[in-house]
Amino acid sequence: MINIVDLSHQILTEFNNPKVAIDMTCGNGYDTIYLSKIADKVYAFDIQTEAIKNTTKLLDENKVQNVTVIKESHDLFDIFVSENIDLVIYNLGYLPSGNKDIKTETLIVINSLEKVLYQLNTNGIVVIVIYLHNTDESNKIENYINKLSSNFDVMKYQVLNKSDCPYILRINKCK
Repeated sequence: MINIVDLSHQILTEFNNPKVAIDMTCGNGYDTIYLSKIADKVYAFDIQTEAIKNTTKLLDENKVQNVTVIKESHDLFDIFVSENIDLVIYNLGYLPSGNKDIKTETLIVINSLEKVLYQLNTNGIVVIVIYLHNTDESNKIENYINKLSSNFDVMKYQVLNKSDCPYILRINKCK
């Protein structure tokens, strides 16, 4: 069986020597710690105190020092990140083992994406991991990225013979 987290990480490694990366939904910190191993500088965002604690604990346990963890909505990342960005990951939905009433919101994700795509370096990669908890959210995000200009390549990685599997949307900035 395909592990969606491993696949998302594999996609991120296709960018050589990333300087700046962002984990837009740090959750339990697994994407954050992965980014810390491949990028010079990482920003990690989440709105939940539990997610910030989990991520900070994991980073401390692994003695990671190139990550800034910020308790804030990812659509406000541009207040904290002024430099251009090479890699971005979103894991949509809710915090695993957390409060399922607190989850990503479509308009916030799209607003964040609009800003990220502006700051994304040429050849930069955005990975969006979609879980099928909210088909309205996934449909609206797909509709948004399907309308991106030819300055971007958009791909979808999906297991076709299993209806409940999460999938990945990938955006590459070409120009």
